[in-house]
Amino acid sequence: MAAGDFQRRSPPRGSSRWTAAASPNVPTYRLTFRLIGIPALAVAGVLLYQGLRDYFVLPECDSTRARNTLADIFRQLNLAPQRFEPIRTIAANKDEVVCKASLPLADGETLDVDYRFFWHGNKANMKYSIARKPPQDSAVDPARAD
Repeated sequence: MAAGDFQRRSPPRGSSRWTAAASPNVPTYRLTFRLIGIPALAVAGVLLYQGLRDYFVLPECDSTRARNTLADIFRQLNLAPQRFEPIRTIAANKDEVVCKASLPLADGETLDVDYRFFWHGNKANMKYSIARKPPQDSAVDPARAD
């Protein structure tokens, strides 16, 4: 046999495995899966991420999760702020979120709440301190005005 007899031959053009998928006779269940199944899997993935997000991301200061945690603390301490505003973020990074809030009470006093979220192992924890301030009088004391 001559050296030219052993030439590499490419397979015929119509025999690749991708040509069958491009044919117009694609089964309808594949098309249905592509049109409905793939977007449904994407939506399920987003919902799964939202459910697991609490295990990977610390809550923001004014998030629903943080407000619910504060409400539970206030309920245990028999405190009832009129509103949960204003809440400020002092510092935030992936390991710690530091927050401050001055929340008014019905009797005119104010709750100064300093709290922070941080990781303890793989669990998010919260530390807080609460100080109660007496109501601020805007009237000038006549005995001191000279």
